[in-house]
Amino acid sequence: MKNAVLLMLLLCFGYTAQAQESGIQTLQGDTIHFGTCNMGDTIEAVFRFRIEGSEKLMIRQVHPGCQCTVPLYPKDSMAPGTIDSIVLALHTRNLHPGPVEKYAIVINTGPEKIFYIYGEILENKGVAPRRRRL
Repeated sequence: MKNAVLLMLLLCFGYTAQAQESGIQTLQGDTIHFGTCNMGDTIEAVFRFRIEGSEKLMIRQVHPGCQCTVPLYPKDSMAPGTIDSIVLALHTRNLHPGPVEKYAIVINTGPEKIFYIYGEILENKGVAPRRRRL
């Protein structure tokens, strides 16, 4: 009887571990350093990823650390092997000049993932704002 219970527990834990295999695997890293930009510019950081594992994955929400960062992400469930991207648009209009570090947490049906954006904002000296996609 003890052996049967032990076997059932091992099978249950093995199945649970297998179901949690799916996740987001970034193709070029989870950090983008954009260098410098002028105040008022919009930086679009593109994080390309592939769905790993054996289960479909769905991104439920991308939660940025501040209101100056707007996420754009796929809303449908994705099969293993799918390649897609998450874009974090950083609007620098209301930020102060100097170093900037921003992040966004990707909440999905697999393990959470965090993406980071680093760079420096320069004072705008009469230059028209621009949009840069990285």
